[in-house]
Amino acid sequence: MNNAENFMQNKQLSEQAANQPVQPLQQLLTRPDIWQLASRQQQPRTGISTGYRGLDALLANHGWPRGASTELLVDKAGIGEITLILPALAEMTRQNRMVILINPPHIPYAPALAQAGVQLEKLLLLHPRGQRDQLWAAEQALQSGACGALVSWQGKDVLADKDLRRLQLAAREGDCLHFHFRPGSSANTPSPAALRLQLHSDGEQLALQLLKQLNGKSGQRLHLARNPDLTRRDQPLH
Repeated sequence: MNNAENFMQNKQLSEQAANQPVQPLQQLLTRPDIWQLASRQQQPRTGISTGYRGLDALLANHGWPRGASTELLVDKAGIGEITLILPALAEMTRQNRMVILINPPHIPYAPALAQAGVQLEKLLLLHPRGQRDQLWAAEQALQSGACGALVSWQGKDVLADKDLRRLQLAAREGDCLHFHFRPGSSANTPSPAALRLQLHSDGEQLALQLLKQLNGKSGQRLHLARNPDLTRRDQPLH
């Protein structure tokens, strides 16, 4: 085929394409043969039940967001805040998945955890030194795919937004629940976390305020009963 024939064939193909009806963008995006990476990444994931009906009803996915960071803001550790996430941790161990605690401020009380259904052989405590090592350990565990839930505690050091985003991304990559306890003062600064709750002690109950949730309402308040055994400190883990 010479250059003239090739030119005429390309011209005919161009004219045929020009005569085809133009499909609207939205119509193209709905075609099953077109794969959209962005849409797949934005698809909502089913939540993991918190174990509290009242809280599940307030959350967008009717539970803790899977593959995302949940920030729990508390001014003082030891008010029974671990009670809030205990049902989810127990469920992860029942699914034969590891639960990792990184630098908890107090050693968890093993009998209370076992009574709540946590399989202690699936529980791992890590104590990395320094913020840099702690972030590295958390990121590696979150994105490993072998961890069902990771609980981390932020100390007095301020975390940069880029570090919070790294943890959020790692949780998504590993489809892992990430519970991040941070100081109550962190409520004044923005965060990439999918869910943020402020926690306070109110007598025999744990008071919650929903500060932020992805694809859901915020501002609601709730009171939950707490396990008094889990307010005890410095208990040995057997």
